[in-house]
Amino acid sequence: MNDTLGGLLSTQAPMLAALARLAQTHPDLPGAYLTTSDITPGEAHALLDHPSDVEAWREALHMDSTDVAITTRKDQTKLGFTVPLGSISLHVYALFPLATQVVTA
Repeated sequence: MNDTLGGLLSTQAPMLAALARLAQTHPDLPGAYLTTSDITPGEAHALLDHPSDVEAWREALHMDSTDVAITTRKDQTKLGFTVPLGSISLHVYALFPLATQVVTA
């Protein structure tokens, strides 16, 4: 009997296959910190280093620029989008500090 909170690794097989296809199809995309869970096997997260990396992924995955959301929380800004990869959802984003100074001429 499995008394753990999650399920089996096999529940993540579609996610792992989708991520492998993504890497094979777009080998030159900037690397990401990828996370997935057996609790939510239909979604994964790709945390990127820079906002420019989000743009590279957006272009490669043919997402419209209007699909990119910018949100602010505490001292960080999040730039990202969600893209379907077959039967799964991939949340692609980067976090960066809020601008603290206004530059004037």
